[in-house]
Amino acid sequence: MKVQLVSAWMLGLALANAQVYQPLGGVLDRDGNPANMEQVSELRTRTVQHDFSDETVEQRDTRRERADAVKKGFIYAWNGYKKYAYGADELDVLKKKPKTTRNGWGATLVDALDTLWVMGLDDEFRQATEMVSKINFHNDGGQLAKVFETNIRYVGGLLSAYDLSKQDIFLKKAVELVDLLMPAFNTPLGLPWQMLNITTGQGSSETAGTSSTNLAEIGTFQMEFFRLSQLTGNATYHEAAQKVITVMLEKNSPRDPSSKYTIPGMYPIDFDMMSGRFTGSSAYWGGGGDSFYEYTIKTWFLSDFMLHRNLDIWRESIQALREYGLAESSDGYLFPGFVDGAKFYPYVDTFTNFIPGTLGLASKLVGSDTYFELAERLLEAGYSVFEKMPSNLGAEAIRFVRRNVGSDYLQLSAQGRAQVDAYGISLERPYYVLRPELIESLFLMYRMTGKQEYADMVWKIWQGIQRNCRVENGFVGTANVAVDAATTGVLNTVDSTESFWFAETLKYTYLTFADHDVINLDQWVFTTEAHPLSRTFAFDGTF
Repeated sequence: MKVQLVSAWMLGLALANAQVYQPLGGVLDRDGNPANMEQVSELRTRTVQHDFSDETVEQRDTRRERADAVKKGFIYAWNGYKKYAYGADELDVLKKKPKTTRNGWGATLVDALDTLWVMGLDDEFRQATEMVSKINFHNDGGQLAKVFETNIRYVGGLLSAYDLSKQDIFLKKAVELVDLLMPAFNTPLGLPWQMLNITTGQGSSETAGTSSTNLAEIGTFQMEFFRLSQLTGNATYHEAAQKVITVMLEKNSPRDPSSKYTIPGMYPIDFDMMSGRFTGSSAYWGGGGDSFYEYTIKTWFLSDFMLHRNLDIWRESIQALREYGLAESSDGYLFPGFVDGAKFYPYVDTFTNFIPGTLGLASKLVGSDTYFELAERLLEAGYSVFEKMPSNLGAEAIRFVRRNVGSDYLQLSAQGRAQVDAYGISLERPYYVLRPELIESLFLMYRMTGKQEYADMVWKIWQGIQRNCRVENGFVGTANVAVDAATTGVLNTVDSTESFWFAETLKYTYLTFADHDVINLDQWVFTTEAHPLSRTFAFDGTF
């Protein structure tokens, strides 16, 4: 027995050593070929940010006045958080009480670190840094950790704060937290559980008694884990995130007649992390799928264009979206929708508004005017949902009537048909809860094109937020975007102020009007939670 144990140990050591010489996950394309280094070198010389040297003094002054107004809005909301909930996950603004929604580790504080830095709020950043140093991630606040959310809000926030400030405490806390999250990947196929008991390391699905998850939640670790492997030299994190993609591709094929995955590149939302197979056939680039596609291409940016498999997946997916996942509305706007086999459903949530900005970035880098024009059309459609509303704010979800498809209109409720008659869209979920996705894409497209109209659109949305969402001690959601408080004199509030308000919405709004070299797009790339990560790290395919 002793000899057998030694032999097994020696075999394990040999395998571990052998793995050192295997290409990192994602470096080879889907056919097993490495990236063409001549093409990679050329890509590294390309720029995406517009040259703003022709900006007039009047434009500059207006822009800076707007930046200052947004900064004051942030300070107003931050002071409310500091007064009633500093160090807590969220402030219940209307009740003036702290809320524990993300294990009590201070989601708002960590999520907002880079916003504090970007806005130059140095004293606030120093105080927040001190608070971060005291976070005990081993104390889970009596809650299961939602692994996806913990990664994008906490890990992303810490890594961005490190990239910006170079203060070691942020990297130390990021490593500490990710090491606590890694048991979520200790499953037969290496696919992560949705929920994790930090104390015991026991994972579970959000739907009790199942192993169900979704595309976004398995595919949104790539950026943070890649950067963490870069900073630590430990490939374990990157490999865990890339193994998810490997398994997904190996276990699902549109050529398999039993597969729910039928259109190459249009990956269904519903997924089983024990079998590694899709359990539903509905594919969608909005909620449940969005950040998978976003991270596929942005991790390629972050990897210095070395993760060639990511580019392969993106190209196939964006082509499929263009062919199967878009439809023109009766009033001429081009919207994404749900795709279920051969069926298209004209339903759009606000999460799809990430597409124009991300597609614009990718199109600029690969040199595709066709897809950049597509990004602009999608942005026009996304903004129309906001522009048509008296509040200047967009609904959480809408339905539209496709051109020459009269049944779309007939299938709506009487209220939905009345809304289509008035606005061209039906408000399926009429509330706005401070979400950032459209502002994100407007900011990115403004920085890439220099078109003032995009910045003006952001300003109109900001004014709508001021009128309809600002209350004592902060900002909250509004229940019906078809009603404007300036007209009624009444705020119809939704008591919700998630950490993304500070991390994303306020940051993107501010950056639209900040000086253009603040988070230059040629030097930084944003995570799905708007955490800028530096693109200046060289990567040759190894850590």
